[in-house]
Amino acid sequence: MRAGILSRGFMAAAVVSFLAAPGLAGEGPEDALRTLYRIALSADMCGFPMQKRQADVLGKAMDKALVESGLDEDKAEALYRSVDTGLEAEGWDKVCAQKGEWARDYRAILAARTQ
Repeated sequence: MRAGILSRGFMAAAVVSFLAAPGLAGEGPEDALRTLYRIALSADMCGFPMQKRQADVLGKAMDKALVESGLDEDKAEALYRSVDTGLEAEGWDKVCAQKGEWARDYRAILAARTQ
């Protein structure tokens, strides 16, 4: 399964980092966490660029969203797997297309959340 590909180290850094930033606009903690997982998976699977500083911010935001969501480890892992499964269902070629809709959204969200 692709979910295991994302290293725990990156995940920990990403979680610690992205949570320092306030929640994503208009999203509850679980929805924000879903978006953050999608960003992390996209960076890993598509090779989308992310600077170390951005990964740190991403990680803090994930940590914050995890705490705020109240999800235990198993439920957080299930949410992560569902995001991974959803990305697979969309098709990695489409998700990873450098000029595709998600690539533009990825860059915009990452820039907005890690300034």
